[in-house]
Amino acid sequence: MDSRNVLLVEDDVALSELVAGLLTHAGYHPITIVEHAQIAAAVEKWKPKCVILDGEVRLTGESRTWVDAAELRRAHPTLPVVMFTADTAALAEMRAGRSDRSVAASFAGSVSKPFVVEEFLATVRAAVDAPATAPSISVFPDVGKLVADWPETDLFGTIVHELRAPLTVIRGQVQRAQGHLVDHVDRASLALDSAISQVDRMERLISELLDHARLASNGLSLDVIELDLAELVKETLTSHDFGTAPKIAFERPAAPVIVYGDPARIAQILDNLIGNAQKYGSADSQIWASLRTQGLEAQIRVRDQGVGVPEDERARLFTPFFRTSVTRATRGTGLGLHISKRLAERHGGRLWLEESSTAGSTFALALPLAERRSEARG
Repeated sequence: MDSRNVLLVEDDVALSELVAGLLTHAGYHPITIVEHAQIAAAVEKWKPKCVILDGEVRLTGESRTWVDAAELRRAHPTLPVVMFTADTAALAEMRAGRSDRSVAASFAGSVSKPFVVEEFLATVRAAVDAPATAPSISVFPDVGKLVADWPETDLFGTIVHELRAPLTVIRGQVQRAQGHLVDHVDRASLALDSAISQVDRMERLISELLDHARLASNGLSLDVIELDLAELVKETLTSHDFGTAPKIAFERPAAPVIVYGDPARIAQILDNLIGNAQKYGSADSQIWASLRTQGLEAQIRVRDQGVGVPEDERARLFTPFFRTSVTRATRGTGLGLHISKRLAERHGGRLWLEESSTAGSTFALALPLAERRSEARG
């Protein structure tokens, strides 16, 4: 077994790739996993010299970092664990070392997000090279009783967690680029490209958060015009289907489908549905979209070949920040569907999950036809 194995537990793919690259360059052998439930098995298999543990946030808003670290202490008393988080309160608590859960976790060190590369590697090096002695704790508190010691968390904790991940990648990639500017121009260019993609990601995150806040306060206005929904759907789908072989099929009526709405916001709903279908399906999977009128509604359906939505999680699918158990490993805020549903309702329409299985899902968007709006005004 490689004596330089380091286990990295990180749910953000871009950040995981960055950290793994830094560890490899520093002479370590990184093993990366996403799911905290896999920690015990990974430790048994790879026998790492150190575990870098991220601050995954549960659906309740609680971080499981403390519990996971305490469980590692129980099973592997001499295995150093490094806290890797954007939660400044957790970092302060860990460094103070006075709370029950910080004593139980007994972290060997901590790294804040965003981080300085040299400080990050120095923390890992100190943890790996430290003498393999058990911490001076004779009895570990019961992990299940640590919950009462957790500080209260709120929406802003989740927001900080989401925003600091791309910031961490940006900082790390720019530092890598600085180190390669003279001798390795190609590496520097790749690092800067990665940083720019994270800036774009952060811009999307901030836009979604702003939309969420405006919708919550009823402060989002719509620029409503009369439009042909069929043409708008066609244009939106085309912007997503840019490969050599078309992967989005569109079934539409021959006649125009006239609605009143904000074209940018309706396109935003469609962008989210198509984007999710592409994100959670395989690279070559097909997507089917259809538009038809039913009664006084125009109904759009998007069917994919994605991972599906577990039946017991569907009731929460459109709630803010919710990520299903099968999609948490893929980056996202959990705001897209919530915002889309609210935008549909602002148009007098509806958005719902019509059907789902492991073979894919069908989402449906209904908007009132222009003639229905005219009758209502009359």
